[in-house]
Amino acid sequence: MALIGEGRDTRMLGAAWYRRFSAEVPGYGFIDADTPELAIGVVAVARGQGVGSALLVALVDAARHDGYRALSLSVERTNPALRLYQRLGFVPVGTNGDAWTMRADLTGRSILGS
Repeated sequence: MALIGEGRDTRMLGAAWYRRFSAEVPGYGFIDADTPELAIGVVAVARGQGVGSALLVALVDAARHDGYRALSLSVERTNPALRLYQRLGFVPVGTNGDAWTMRADLTGRSILGS
């Protein structure tokens, strides 16, 4: 979760998490039961200011710490966040309609120094 401000003026700018799904009840970015799928959202006024990058790098760090070897996600091909995912090492591994299922290998070189 990303916050700005103090006390009563604190506003949430975004949130991100990952979770595992099963083959019987897969998520949109499902690869396999061992690969958590991430979800991330940033409020419109905070987009393009590094909030999404910070959340994503924190998730990668947490996933590595938790022993995961990869993360996956699903993103529409027209979503501007696609460039962020590509920059941070996510690569397409499948399609679902107009969306890509993408995967980042967490065992290799660090993503943005994480």
